[in-house]
Amino acid sequence: MAKKDLFKVCLVAAVALSASSASAAGLTSSTVIGGGTFAPSNKVQINVVAADTAYAATSGHLSGDRSMFTNNSDPKMYWTAKATGTTPATVGNATDTVSGWTTL
Repeated sequence: MAKKDLFKVCLVAAVALSASSASAAGLTSSTVIGGGTFAPSNKVQINVVAADTAYAATSGHLSGDRSMFTNNSDPKMYWTAKATGTTPATVGNATDTVSGWTTL
């Protein structure tokens, strides 16, 4: 999956979940967003925590070797290595920031 597409997937999931306060999700199957069905690509996992004014999201391919990160306060995308075959890194709260991650 292209980096830009991965970012869009994270953003769409984060915006969709921002309507509820402090939602947490590990999205691996389909869900309804804005009246339509959204599903990440096969074996892609998205982890989102959203509040009314903030969100943080990570994603990654379950067979890949990177986790991706974005949030509402930083326009950059970040990545970090993960073991192949493991789930991507998760976020703890909607105001999470990166430390030790690499800018794309």
